[in-house]
Amino acid sequence: MKRIAFTFSIMVFLLMACNLSGTVAPPASSLPPSTEPSVNTDIPDIGSTRISESDGMMLVYVPGGEFSMGSDSSSYANERPVHIIFLDSFWIDQTEVTNAMFGTFITQTGYQTDAEITGSSNGYDTDTNKTEITLGADWQHPLGPDSSLSDLAAHPVVHVSWNDARAYCEWAGRRLPSEAEWEKAARGTDGRTFPWGNDFDGTRLNSADINLGAFWGNNNFDDGFQLTSPVGFYPSGASPYGALEMAGNVFEWVNDWVDEAYYQSSPSSNPGGPATGEYRIVRGGSWHDPEDGLRAAYRGWAAPTDTDLALGFRCVLSP
Repeated sequence: MKRIAFTFSIMVFLLMACNLSGTVAPPASSLPPSTEPSVNTDIPDIGSTRISESDGMMLVYVPGGEFSMGSDSSSYANERPVHIIFLDSFWIDQTEVTNAMFGTFITQTGYQTDAEITGSSNGYDTDTNKTEITLGADWQHPLGPDSSLSDLAAHPVVHVSWNDARAYCEWAGRRLPSEAEWEKAARGTDGRTFPWGNDFDGTRLNSADINLGAFWGNNNFDDGFQLTSPVGFYPSGASPYGALEMAGNVFEWVNDWVDEAYYQSSPSSNPGGPATGEYRIVRGGSWHDPEDGLRAAYRGWAAPTDTDLALGFRCVLSP
């Protein structure tokens, strides 16, 4: 994976039978129609949630509207310029898809992942702090053929390609988010740097810290994990819409192809990314990444068949 260097109710009052002069009010059938606007109480709002019947995932609601996408203060040209995007409303998975959820998908479909087909995936040597190809690594064997998912059911599934992620979302009745949808869900409408605000706080996410033991890690923080953590483990890192781990834990596939200059000509309404490309966008940073790569505007990418110990996904649903 390449890294460059997220119940309303209305009270109705009965008309009084008589007015102050003692005049009897006309029957209800002769009253003029109400001029009060009708209210659709079925429209969700920020904080609304729903449960997917297919995999038990909780989804949170992101209302339609505009937000500022990108970063003008970044050193990366592909994050510029900041531009205003309008998005229709959508629902997004509250957490990354877990090993348990992915296991249900495999059991019901017999699907075989790209890493299982190739027999290897990008792993990580915790002794040398190097990313390296690991034979026998796949979603069921995250650290290699002798490893398992013991105690990892609630951790995000890893070693899944873009192809695998898309297949899962389609099975679940959802889809991969667009890059714009992902960024709005991560940072809201006020242009914040991280899901929780503008100041980095290593206690709100799983990132490169003292546990990783790498020179790029921030030893001022201890998030409790060397590699992945259970989903939902850092509620204080929630986005404005209640989405969790939109920064850290694992990078997440989105639907868009890569075009580093796309922001210069992006449609202003519901952009879907370039029509073609060689790589797909990944977002959110991971347990492996320092502060810069955890910003909501940060853009990474990988080939659609790439798999990695630091790469997973979540899905979205249109209303």
